[in-house]
Amino acid sequence: MESRWNPLYESLGYRPPATGRAAPEAPPPEDTDLPLLGPEELEALKSAFLREPEDVLRWTESGLGARVTVGAFVEVLRELELLFTDPGQFQERLDATERHARQGTGGLPVDFTFPLKTEEIPIDPTRTRFEPQADLRGWLLFSGPVWLEQGAAVRQAPFRWHFGAKSRFVYPMREPEPGQPVEVALFADFGTGEYASRYIARQLVMRGERLDCAVHLGGVFYAGRQGEFDAHVAEPLEPLLGTTSLLTLNAPPEMRSGAGAYFRYLDERRGAGRRHPQEGSYFCLAAERFQLIGLDTAWFEAGRHREPALLQWLEQRLSEGRRRGAMNILLSHAAPYGPDAKQLSPLVTEDLRALVVEREWVDLWCWGGTQAGALYDRAPGLPFLGASLGHGGFPSERRDAPDYPAAPVRFFESRPRFPEWTGVRQDRGNHGHATLWLHADGTASLRFTDWMGQVRCEATLSRQGPKGPVTLKTLDVRE
Repeated sequence: MESRWNPLYESLGYRPPATGRAAPEAPPPEDTDLPLLGPEELEALKSAFLREPEDVLRWTESGLGARVTVGAFVEVLRELELLFTDPGQFQERLDATERHARQGTGGLPVDFTFPLKTEEIPIDPTRTRFEPQADLRGWLLFSGPVWLEQGAAVRQAPFRWHFGAKSRFVYPMREPEPGQPVEVALFADFGTGEYASRYIARQLVMRGERLDCAVHLGGVFYAGRQGEFDAHVAEPLEPLLGTTSLLTLNAPPEMRSGAGAYFRYLDERRGAGRRHPQEGSYFCLAAERFQLIGLDTAWFEAGRHREPALLQWLEQRLSEGRRRGAMNILLSHAAPYGPDAKQLSPLVTEDLRALVVEREWVDLWCWGGTQAGALYDRAPGLPFLGASLGHGGFPSERRDAPDYPAAPVRFFESRPRFPEWTGVRQDRGNHGHATLWLHADGTASLRFTDWMGQVRCEATLSRQGPKGPVTLKTLDVRE
C-alpha cells in the first residue's frame, strides 16, 4: 500500500497506520489490510463495468446496502481516474464539491449548542463521508477491491479459540453492591471517526472511573484497516484505557481487511494493563447475578454463529448463568431481526434457536449492524428483550418506527441528527449509545443517550419471580 500512497487520500479522510505502537504481548497478527483501489484495479473495474455493468452494480449495491445508479457510478469512475492522472484537477473538483455542499446547507445556526460541545471536536454538517450514496467515491476507493473480487481479495488472520487459553475467554466482572451498580456502556458501528462518534467517546471519557466497562459491538469503516482502527477507535477511546475495561466485537467491515487490525488492537489494548483481558473475538464477563456474553458473528460467515465449538462454548456459558439465576445478556454485531423484517435472521431461527428460543436462556440481546437505535419487547417466538445499537456513528437515513415490526417496539430513535429547528441534515438519523446499570438486587437499568448527551429512553429490567422471564418493569421514553 505504501508504494501507491497518494497524499490526496488524506484529504478524503484516510490516514496511514500509526507507527511506534507498543509491542503486543502475543505475536502480531498477519498484516491483512485490504489494499486501496489503485490505478490497475481502477482499469480492471472499468473493464468489468463495460463488460458486465449489471454484475458490477449488484456487487457494489450489496456491499453498500443502497441503490447505485449507472450515472452515479460512471461519474465516480471519472473522478477516480482524475485522482491518479491529474491530482491537481481532482483537488479542484473536490474543493468545488465541498463549497457547493456548504452553500446548500447554510451551516448550523450560531446559537446551536449543547452541554458537551467543544472546539476540539468541530461539527461540519456538510460532511457526507461514509454515506452509501453521497460518498460512493470513498466506498469504491477504500472498499471496492473486496466487493469487486466478491470477498476473495484478502487473507484472513488466524482465528483465536478459547481452547488453549487458561481463561477459556471467561473473565470476572465486579459484583454490584448496594448503591454501587456496575456501569456498562454499549455502542456499535462507532468506527467512523466523524464528529458524532467522537462526541459519544467524549461522553464515555467524562464518566471516568464510574464506567466499569465499555463494549463496542463492532463496525470500523471503511474496511477495518489498521489506519482506520488507529484513527477511528484507538485514538478517541485512548483516554478510557486507564479507568475502564474496553472490549470489542468483530464485524463484517473488520473482515474486509481479514481482521488482522482487529486482533492487533486486542493485543495492544491487553498490553495496556489488566483492565483489558480480552484475548479473542468472543468473551464472557461473569458476575454472580449477571453475565455479558460477546459473540463473533463475522469471522466464519457474516451474520451467522454455527461453528460447533463456538456453540458448545456458548451453551456452557448460558447454562451456567441460568443455573445460578444470573441475567444472561447476549452481545453481537449481527441482529436477530431488523426493524422491518418479517423474516427473522437465520441467527435466531437456525443457529441459536435451541439456546435462545427453545430453552429461553437469553434475557437481553444487544446488537449493532442495523443502524438503528431501538428497544424491543418480548414476543411469541422471541422470548428475550432486544436492544438495537447500530446508530453509534454510521450515517444512516432517518426513519420512523416500523409499522410491522418483528417484536413490539418500546422505543425507536426517529429523531434527525440535528434538532428540527436547525433545518440541518434532517435526512440523517440520530446517533447514540446505551448504558446498562447492573444492580445488586438483580435488576438492570438501560438508558439510550444521543450523541449530544440527551437522554432518549430509560427502562428498568427485572425478573418475574425466581425463575420467571426478565421483563420491562418501567419505561420512560423522551419525545
